[in-house]
Amino acid sequence: MPGSDKDTSLSYHHQLLLYGKTAIYLGLGSSLAFGLYWMLKRYQTSADISERTIKAQKIFHGYVIDVSDGDTLRVYHTPFWGWFGTVPEKKRGLTKYTISVRLSAVDAPEVAHFGKPAQPLSAEAKELLARQVLGRRVSVKPLAKDQYGRLVASVTYRRLLGPRRDAAHEMLRAGMATIYRGGNAQYDGQLEKLEKIEASAKKAKRGIWGLKKGEYESPAEYKRKHK
Repeated sequence: MPGSDKDTSLSYHHQLLLYGKTAIYLGLGSSLAFGLYWMLKRYQTSADISERTIKAQKIFHGYVIDVSDGDTLRVYHTPFWGWFGTVPEKKRGLTKYTISVRLSAVDAPEVAHFGKPAQPLSAEAKELLARQVLGRRVSVKPLAKDQYGRLVASVTYRRLLGPRRDAAHEMLRAGMATIYRGGNAQYDGQLEKLEKIEASAKKAKRGIWGLKKGEYESPAEYKRKHK
């Protein structure tokens, strides 16, 4: 019939157009779903944080619900919905739904554990860190994982509308920690700044730097002695 080839050609092009639109919509839908998945995905523990995420130093947010000592805390990860979600109160089983975070760059006095005595000012260091971050929403920048599986990270926070503070810097500034010089040390490009903060605390004899001769022992020395 006259015009049948033309009609067939038009029909074919319409089908191609329809398939193309469908593919685009499916692609957009998949991309949106994938994006939403990552926006809403919650890290239960440090085991959920991949090496790829650490290498990219992808910052995430959460609430600090426990402080173990002057350089270790537990964060309940809150993704995109974090401002509106419910944060559980401290209770048993924290290891199953919180991320163990080791502050990068610093080493605080050791608390008593496994029958080992506490270092001087370890309780005060723990209290200072708790005053800074406990119950507060923090930003966590992952840098590595240590031999215990803890996330080594930079932890920052803000009080009301004040400037953002780095928890590790504040511990150093108060003389409640030293710069960590051990293996796999992570300084996030701030070693020079950290050394200046530590030197200032030493000069002012704040915290551990004000201890009498014979009382001070660095956390690194303590750990070597009590292996």
